[in-house]
Amino acid sequence: MHAQILVGDGDKVRALAHTIAKGINCLNSSKQENPCDKCISCRVFESNNHPDTFYVKKTKQSSIGVDDVREQIAYPMSTKPIGYKYKVFIIDKAETLTPAAQSALLKTIEEPAPYGVFLFLAPNQHNFLPTILSRCHLRKVQGETSQNTDLKALAEEIADTAHDFDLLEAFRTYKKFEPYKDSKETLLEILDLLYRAYGEKITASLNPPDQWLNAILAITHTKNILSQNGNIQLAIELMFANMAQDKG
Repeated sequence: MHAQILVGDGDKVRALAHTIAKGINCLNSSKQENPCDKCISCRVFESNNHPDTFYVKKTKQSSIGVDDVREQIAYPMSTKPIGYKYKVFIIDKAETLTPAAQSALLKTIEEPAPYGVFLFLAPNQHNFLPTILSRCHLRKVQGETSQNTDLKALAEEIADTAHDFDLLEAFRTYKKFEPYKDSKETLLEILDLLYRAYGEKITASLNPPDQWLNAILAITHTKNILSQNGNIQLAIELMFANMAQDKG
């Protein structure tokens, strides 16, 4: 696959991306993830001077924009590799690609040059446009960080209060979300975990309360709002209010 989205812990996805990038142009191995580490291509790669490996970075403080895509991807792609078979583009923090930047990338990914390879590195897939996701191979890198564990614990704690989730509990739970309010990606990750936790409770119950089903709908609706860049604070507040309103 010429385009992959590597999802997971930053250090792990970077390590995998570097192994893939090195293996793609390895002169002694046909397996992307098993470079020889001895040929000239591998040795040049390890020196951080490989002429056909490109590290795409944001030049603005908050995101990778259209200009970054044009200058760091489209322009280099217009010429053939200098000394090897492929040009490999490693896009770190790809979750910061703006929608406009992703749209600018779409044609390059849809109709790639035979020498173009793209590796998108991100903690999750939430910020990618559906058109990008559908044209890339999504690969989740195994391994959990301490934050992953904390987020799972938070989701399970909330789901465990499902029987007693009233407006007071909704307020208390919202306060637990405050440390993550500035990271939409983290909030979406929590919502995924919360959806899964409620789903497991519903599946295990012979007669799940309507409130649990409403919670699933509220979580799904909130994910859609955040994915469309809606107001984060308002979306989370309304979600918990909707989860609590039908308590019997």
